Amino acid sequence: MSKTIPEPRLRERNHLRTREKLIDAVLEVIAEHGVDGVGINRVLHGAGVARGTLYAHFPRGRDELLRAAYARLSHQLVARTRDAVSSAEGWRGQVLAHAREVFKLAADSRTGYFYNVSGPALVASGRESGIGSGAGILMIEETLKEAQQVNGLEQELDSRVTAILLVGALREAAVEVAAGNLSVRRASEGFERLLGSLT
Repeated sequence: MSKTIPEPRLRERNHLRTREKLIDAVLEVIAEHGVDGVGINRVLHGAGVARGTLYAHFPRGRDELLRAAYARLSHQLVARTRDAVSSAEGWRGQVLAHAREVFKLAADSRTGYFYNVSGPALVASGRESGIGSGAGILMIEETLKEAQQVNGLEQELDSRVTAILLVGALREAAVEVAAGNLSVRRASEGFERLLGSLT
């Protein structure tokens, strides 16, 4: 017997809508002024809400808002990556599709630096930390395991360790892309060469 999940009540929907509006405003401020420019007054102005409303949703203020913005970007990256991976062919193509999504976000002048450089320092601990990396490790590990079973990738390869190392390489390259020190093209080419060493 399946249970139907009740639709959220109007009050709950309004609560979620206001919360999303505040996160939108934080991301707009980051895009325009960088993380250092994120102030409560700018967020209030961008969201068009009262100070009390902001603190009702985010009692810890700015830090909690930044964590929520980072979490949203992480979840969006995971969703885009899953879509890209599902339409790619072969295990190398799937892992490369993952890398390209990471590099595209890093190159986004509006949020790439926040997500890859300043954000991780702000969310070094807590539930927001590692959303994207954790999902990336799992996705790549699954892809490698499947390649071991189907495509002849060597059986001795430790898919978990390899996935962790590949995601670490992606993260470091994304930091360089976000800082403007590396192009998406060069990062992608380098990552492709790295994948070529896995046989």
